Amino acid sequence: MKNWFIERFLSVWAKETVLKDNRRLQKENNLLQQKIHRLEAYIQGLETGVKSGKRITIYNRGGEV
Repeated sequence: MKNWFIERFLSVWAKETVLKDNRRLQKENNLLQQKIHRLEAYIQGLETGVKSGKRITIYNRGGEV
């Protein structure tokens, strides 16, 4: 329906502008979706690490911190 409206009622320059902007926004959307996926994987990794309950001891200059 949206494409039909664009093809039917918009002038050539407006149609090209709308289609170009739609392609650009779709690329941005895809990049943001990838970033969200990567951040969710990072969060899941952190949650798994925290839930494992293993204590991590860091030694600094031979003494326990």
